[in-house]
Formats: sequence, C-alpha cells, structure tokens
Amino acid sequence: MKIFTLKNVALVLVASAAVLSSSCDSNSSSSGPVTPIGPGPDPDPEPIPVVNLGDPRADLTTDELAAFDRGRVLFVKRFMPSEGLGPLYNATSCSSCHSTPVPGGASQLYRNFYLAQYGFAPFLLSLPGLPSPVVPAFGSTNSLPFSLENGRNRIPVMLGGLPVKQDQRNGIPVFGTGLFEFITDATILANADPDDADNDGISGRANNDAAGLGRFGSKSQANNIELFTRAPLFNQMGITSNPVQGSAGTVSLGHGALMQGSATPNAPTSDSDGVPDPEISTNDLSDLIAFSRFLAPPQKKVFNDAAFRGESMFNQVGCTSCHIPSLPSSKGPVEAFTDLLIHNMGPDLAGEVSFGTPQASANDPDTTEAEWRTAPLWGISAVAPYLHDGRAPTLNEAILMHGGEGQASRDAFSALTELQRQDILEFLRHL
Repeated sequence: MKIFTLKNVALVLVASAAVLSSSCDSNSSSSGPVTPIGPGPDPDPEPIPVVNLGDPRADLTTDELAAFDRGRVLFVKRFMPSEGLGPLYNATSCSSCHSTPVPGGASQLYRNFYLAQYGFAPFLLSLPGLPSPVVPAFGSTNSLPFSLENGRNRIPVMLGGLPVKQDQRNGIPVFGTGLFEFITDATILANADPDDADNDGISGRANNDAAGLGRFGSKSQANNIELFTRAPLFNQMGITSNPVQGSAGTVSLGHGALMQGSATPNAPTSDSDGVPDPEISTNDLSDLIAFSRFLAPPQKKVFNDAAFRGESMFNQVGCTSCHIPSLPSSKGPVEAFTDLLIHNMGPDLAGEVSFGTPQASANDPDTTEAEWRTAPLWGISAVAPYLHDGRAPTLNEAILMHGGEGQASRDAFSALTELQRQDILEFLRHL
C-alpha cells in the first residue's frame, strides 16, 4: 500500500497564558465509581444546544477562544521547507492526518504511517538516522534515503544483526480529548486490574510516559496535550519546538515505574535542515496546543428506541467493562466510553512496537506490543476506519476483530440476534 501521511521564550499573549493554565487544576478532581448507564428518555427533555464536530468547548474564556481560533489556522496550515518542514516528514500539516470529517478528526487508510524499532525488548531503539520510531515517507538521510521518485525504502527485517519490528498506525481523532487532562491518575488507576484479581478476564493497566501517567495515543503513551502535540510536530513533520510548559504541564503524577527512553518534557527538539530552531514560536505552539485542548467533545444524537435498546445490550454483553460510559473529572463527567487503560487484544491485533512503561502485571509482559488503549467511542460513527491501523472499515467489523480481553464480549455480541446486534450499532452511531 502506498502511504502518504502527516509530519523558552517568554509568553507575551494573554490568550497563550490562558492556554497554559487550562489543565493545571486536573488534580482537583476526585475519583469515584464509574457512572452507570442512565435511565430511559426524559419524557420532557430540555433542548440540547447543537455542537458540531470541530467546534470549541462552550466553557472557554474570551482569550482561550481566541487562542483556539488561531490554533485552528495553524492546524490546517501547510508548512514549507523554508519554514522548517523536514528534512524528514510524512505530511505538511496537522490536518493531513486529522481531517475526517473535519480538522481534529481521524484519517483515511491511505494516510497510515509506519513505526519501526530494532533490538530486543525492553531496549527498543529507533532505526539509525531517524529521530524517533516514526518512519518518514519523504526527505532523506545518509542512512535511509527517500525520494518522491523512488518511493519509500523497505524497512529492513534485520539491522546490525538485530531484529526490526514495525507497525502501522491510523490517525486518531482528538475531539474532546483535552478533557482527559482533568481526569486524575487516581480515577484511572481505580479501574485498573493488571493481575485480573476479579477473574473476569480483563486485566487493563495504566501506561506511563516520560512525564507521568498516560492518557493520549493508541497506547496511552502520552500524559498531556503539549507532549501529544510536540511529538508529531517533530516526528511527522520535522517542525522543531521548545517546551511551553514542559514538566510543569504534567497531569497529576505517574505510577512510579521507571521510564523507557530518554525524551523529557523539557527537551527542545532540533534538526539540521538549515532553518533555525525552534521552527515554530512558543506563541504559535501555545495556540496549536489550544486548538487540540479546547476542541469540544462529540455531542450525542437524540436516542431513538433502537439506540436505547442498544445501550442496554451494550452493557449486557460486557462492553462497558472497558468502554466505561463516563469518568469523573474536575470539569464534570467525561462521557467518552473509555477507561484510558491499555488492554491485550489478542494475537490477531497485536503489534510489534512497544511504547511506555506499563503497570507490572502477572498476565502481560513489561512491554506493550499486544496492548491498546480503550478507544473513546464518542463521535465514533464519523471517524472510520477503526482500530489502531484502520483495518476495520465498519463498526461491526471492529467489534468482531476484538480478541484477548475483548473476546468474551465479542463472542456475546456474535451470539445476539441480528436485531440485537443492529441495536448496538445504532447505539454507537448515536454517541
């Protein structure tokens, strides 16, 4: 398949300062039991304000909203080599991989990108000549030449006598995910069961990055929006940056495991493309962070009878064991249908590349190749294809590909009548 994909100066803008302080009260929330599925429809419901995908959250200040608007311009901006694009890159804008159905969304299958590491776990290294495990489609280095004329070089099977591991990733949507910064570590860890102490077959565990407990990414490998913005800027586009908040922006604390890798939140990025570093100003980076941080969560559609039946059946077959309907936060309930934990999804969905340092587990290794973050389900009908590499074109197929910790629910789903399965799909289409 041919792949085309996405690539401390004092703050002087009041709006940027507002951006930087937006996640600082994340420790103020309290953990508690998950919110149960609610009752049936209100006989006299209040009108629900319309929020479209790509809109900002309604609780923003004037300065935050202004930063969001500036950030949206930067999110869709196509960077040029003269502005720092490259020397290695996968695409020219953030929206290249986050555009379905609007900026901030997911990506089509052809936008998939490759990751590669070599060596033996847990000491997995990036391929020589690359700044990270992300393998660029364009640009060149002495050791890994790429060109538009010759296409992408094949990723080797062995390198220096060591095995090379590779995976594909499909872009994931960021609608509403800034709210994950307001969910405490305690809340996430309350749902973890790395040793499957309750013997229900589900051993979800938390994952760490260099900053703290993870919330973002296909393996919950990033702790906060700043890290999750700066990394693809550099790894996918070759745009260098200095930290904005750095470690001061860490959301809560980690679970205490040693970190893998050497990256730190306070580390500037740099390259040798001839454009002075950093290639994006701190003010612009702050606004870009604001766009992702302040995107509104997807709005549920008004449920019909089938959606209400499907909601009940979704719980009955055990899907809510991982896709927890709501997590408490200092901003109120976050109804994303995720536990933000990683789960072993079986050999068919297992990848080869590991990220982060997961909780110790009697059931899973110290690396995360076979584990994936529970995908948030809000707005899921608008962001096909599904799963970490986009291999499932429909929601039905995504469910049927669940294995490992999701196998029991997948089997229960398969055993339902056709009408019951369609009700669950209708429920998902209303989230």
